[in-house]
Amino acid sequence: MEQKFDASLSYEAYEQKGYLNEDFHFFHIKSSESTDIPYHYHDFHKLILVLSGDAKYMIEGLEYELKPFDFVLVNRYYIHKPVWNLQKTDAEYDRMILYLKDEFLLKYDLLDCFKAAAEKKSSVVRFPGSISSKLYDAFRNIEADIKDQDKIYKGQLKIRIDLLNTLIGFNEACISEKNCFDTSARYNRKVIEIIDYIGENLSNDLSIDILADHFYMSKYHMMRLFKNETGYSIHRYISEKRILLARDLIGGGMPATSACLECGFRDYSSFSRAFKNQLGILPSDIKF
Repeated sequence: MEQKFDASLSYEAYEQKGYLNEDFHFFHIKSSESTDIPYHYHDFHKLILVLSGDAKYMIEGLEYELKPFDFVLVNRYYIHKPVWNLQKTDAEYDRMILYLKDEFLLKYDLLDCFKAAAEKKSSVVRFPGSISSKLYDAFRNIEADIKDQDKIYKGQLKIRIDLLNTLIGFNEACISEKNCFDTSARYNRKVIEIIDYIGENLSNDLSIDILADHFYMSKYHMMRLFKNETGYSIHRYISEKRILLARDLIGGGMPATSACLECGFRDYSSFSRAFKNQLGILPSDIKF
């Protein structure tokens, strides 16, 4: 049975669930009121085309002021929060969004743009007008395909083909346009250094005292600064990153007891409890 695509399914439901059961999902969202969305992450990648509105995005300690025809890349597991203020302008916050499953992008080798975003530590892409226009038309084609899928021959297949062509074009543009990644994000250098250090040392001791000593900071100032810039406590940030890494390792075939130690947990019972609290399943429930 072919998959039926629906562009109108609840965006908020996907935001709250944090997971995607299909290869991809498309949204075209227009917001006429400001909304407070908390910091969160997903187990899929997100590609956003901003069309209008006074908006910004906070992603892993970086704050981006967005402009029309900016593309926002949110890698899976990245902690992020969109903010838009519609009191300053009458314009709607208008954007097109693609949710993309990691396995789907791996299958077609289309992760280059997300890898580049991670390497360059930038999640916003700005292209010349000619490229942005072509990509905007490609997004509109996907939207039209979804709307007309029951009226055209092999409608679901056409959606997938046009989506893949869009992703190929976007990845190609990210590679060919050397200066397309925005470097003007506001950030606190010390917080970014802490985030990088945590990411590189998840298997090591990351106690508050050790982090404070490493960065020559008062631990109370460090904890307060980190929470202000990321929306997460340091303890919660480390715990969630470790659990997400453990899930990937177990899914790749590593025994749960080995993943427990590899991700910095010192006893299996606390690891299993944290895993269950965060993901709603036990490590032994992961299939590979």
